[in-house]
Amino acid sequence: MALLPDINLISQFKASLDGNPDASNPYIKYYVPYCIQSRLLQRVGVYTAACFLADSGHVDLTAAMAQKSQVFELVNMHLSSQLSTSDEGITGVVQLVLNEWHWGNEGDLRAHLSGLREMIRVRGGFRTLGLHGLISKLAITADVAIALSSETAPFLRGGAEFEFRDNSHVPLRLPLNTPFIPKLATFASCGEALRTHGAVASILDDMRFLLAAVLALPEEPTAKELQKVHTTSGWIHERMVNLSVEGPALRRLSTAAAAASPAPSSAASTISATFSPLDTRPSPELGDDYHSSTRGRPLGLKQQQHSPLPVHPMQLPGDEHSSVLRLDGSPSPARAAASSTHSTAMMPSDPPDYIYQSVRLAAILYSRAIMLRRPFKQIVTPAEHLQLWRTTWKVPLSTWRSLLGVFNWILLPLVSSSSTQEQDSNNHGHFVKGMLNVSLLQIGMENWELCGGVMDASVGLQRWLSGSGVEAGDGGNEGQKDDGAEMEKRGGEKSDRGQGPKDKGKQVAG
Repeated sequence: MALLPDINLISQFKASLDGNPDASNPYIKYYVPYCIQSRLLQRVGVYTAACFLADSGHVDLTAAMAQKSQVFELVNMHLSSQLSTSDEGITGVVQLVLNEWHWGNEGDLRAHLSGLREMIRVRGGFRTLGLHGLISKLAITADVAIALSSETAPFLRGGAEFEFRDNSHVPLRLPLNTPFIPKLATFASCGEALRTHGAVASILDDMRFLLAAVLALPEEPTAKELQKVHTTSGWIHERMVNLSVEGPALRRLSTAAAAASPAPSSAASTISATFSPLDTRPSPELGDDYHSSTRGRPLGLKQQQHSPLPVHPMQLPGDEHSSVLRLDGSPSPARAAASSTHSTAMMPSDPPDYIYQSVRLAAILYSRAIMLRRPFKQIVTPAEHLQLWRTTWKVPLSTWRSLLGVFNWILLPLVSSSSTQEQDSNNHGHFVKGMLNVSLLQIGMENWELCGGVMDASVGLQRWLSGSGVEAGDGGNEGQKDDGAEMEKRGGEKSDRGQGPKDKGKQVAG
């Protein structure tokens, strides 16, 4: 079959971010052989490969639609037989759901998700699915990735049949360390093992502190609790904006240049006093524990990590060019002339640190979204979206594989805002979605408990940003708290996301 090499390539990247999976990888060990033995899953794989090739312009769209028509005919035959809720049928529909997410339209996607939910319920729930739990992990991570991209609630939740727990206990590997989980090792303590700069570790530890503060909020927080989060996020946001743009080794001002810097205006100083990173006085809103032993810096910020990075006063909120709302760190026109006098102090001795740049840009978006309490799709501009993605893409996938938890964290503001960007109409948006799904699956195959925590934190953060309270979920590990009927209602809602190629095949389920 001509498309089999492409199927093999897709499976490698599904199993490993850089396309080089280990032989013991569950996807390679269990899933790929299972698909090869199934005529239905073979055809689904060919259809998926055809979609990728059509998306990249290597085959005509009509060829992909022909494959789709054949697959849907095969799936409908399977669903009308006694094998309608078999592992084979459920696995096939999971992949068709992902295909619809990438290349279909919202209405058909929800119909397929509704059908998949019913198939799993009739089968007896996630705990009855085979391949050592891999089919359940495929379905759950796909459902959560889709929910995160549209900033809605996951669909496959509600009821005991949608509970899933992986009883295997494995040690946590450092590449899975993520700002979403508060009780893991600090990034500062494992920076050498992860081969990241101290400034990167400082940013990630600050973001972990901020995310933990948001996710710890009760369902109905008090005004004081909300103010504490707002003040903390505003402080961190200012610090992130004022950090070096290129990297800590590229923009260290000399002592003479720093001494010659003009004093900030009185107006700027007044605003800076609210969130000043140099303010050593404990804030009554933040609490003494926040400032303890940090001299005004969030937990995780050490003096030797912070001091080389230039800190500038916050711009006036009325300035449309304020650095608070700019990812690139460029100054407002009023400060451009003053900044130019210090350009000779820039010492580009090292290559750009794109990991640092990606982490900083993502941290700006996270802290801004939390500070304003608005969803990513409302606060990320097209230029910022593209800037973060292009910067992230400059880092080799093999490197991101060694920082999988961080890479997954960076993708959330990207995938949440991709639906509102023009790029979502081409393979750029599809690739962002695919990377989120793959990163979740790979974390889940290695450590399901951690993956459940990451999914809960991501969904909980989006829920809070949308104006709702933070509701503890279970990421597919334990009982889901959402009512099934409510999930059906939410799942049926239309979104304003751009539509891909029109569906000319039959409805699989729904």
